[in-house]
Amino acid sequence: MHCLNWPALLPAVATVPGPPKTRVTSSIASFVARPVSQLIATQEANDARQTCSMSTSHLQFRRKLGDALYGEVMECELHARVPVDEPLVVAVKCMSLSCAADVRSRFGPARVLDDPLQERRVAELLALSGGHRNVAAAYFHFQKGQWLYLVGELCTDGDLHTRLAADGPMDERNSMRIMTQICCGLDFLHRELGIAHRDLSLENVLLRDGECKISDFGLSVDAGARCSARVGKAYYMAPEVVAGRTYDPVKADVWSLGIMWFILLTGSPLISIASEHNKAFMELAQCGVGAVFEAWGFSNKLSAEVMELIAKMLSVDPADRISLHEVLEHPCLKSG
Repeated sequence: MHCLNWPALLPAVATVPGPPKTRVTSSIASFVARPVSQLIATQEANDARQTCSMSTSHLQFRRKLGDALYGEVMECELHARVPVDEPLVVAVKCMSLSCAADVRSRFGPARVLDDPLQERRVAELLALSGGHRNVAAAYFHFQKGQWLYLVGELCTDGDLHTRLAADGPMDERNSMRIMTQICCGLDFLHRELGIAHRDLSLENVLLRDGECKISDFGLSVDAGARCSARVGKAYYMAPEVVAGRTYDPVKADVWSLGIMWFILLTGSPLISIASEHNKAFMELAQCGVGAVFEAWGFSNKLSAEVMELIAKMLSVDPADRISLHEVLEHPCLKSG
């Protein structure tokens, strides 16, 4: 979704493509959760926070990578003050804070949308912690007027969803290797940063040089939070999230991991949504995912250990669901 055309990076070198400018009409009175004045913080405030001395003048546009909810993601060269032989190529996510404010004011509290300020917070935590090889690195961020720029690792090999669409389902051993990486990255987020993702999906796992990188933290929350908002993609949402009950976002992340693993192995979502009004989900709740593997002809292709582990990750009752630590300690992933 675009509300404004974001400023070009080094216009003398290249012009960043974007939609025609539109007038954003945000009302502070109607804005929910955060006032516009907070979203559109001044550059002086950023300087006081010592976020970064970089600016768009240090970035040279190369190509557009895709759209973001409130802007675009661009591939750029980072030109530091000190000349180097090969400039670092980075991904720059540029988000219009006024667009975010306008969208949030129109939808109100009934719908939780990506929060640019939460994404910035996670970027700060990642940069300060030194990051993890299975989480897309955040280098720095800065703000120019109403535009927030998040500068991070460029993952050159697309995402898992695109890879699966091109190559088809994975064999068991390759899926274990992939899931080990994703689980390690998520464990770092949960345990070291205290962050639950809430939007885990194949689309949000990027690839670079054979490594998986978890990305997109606009819906993330503190790992210890108690949540009730329905967030994420329907295929991946845990039953308690769909039902709108108070839930533990860490346990909900484990369900999403189980769905991701199922899709990697079968090439298809398990169910369209984990709702009591969905017939397929009710059959899953009664018979278990093992029955699905058998009905789909996968029980002879997969080991009993892998099917059992996925079944534990997809326990409908979050109280019975296996923990991420237990997933990582399982022989399947230790051997993968």
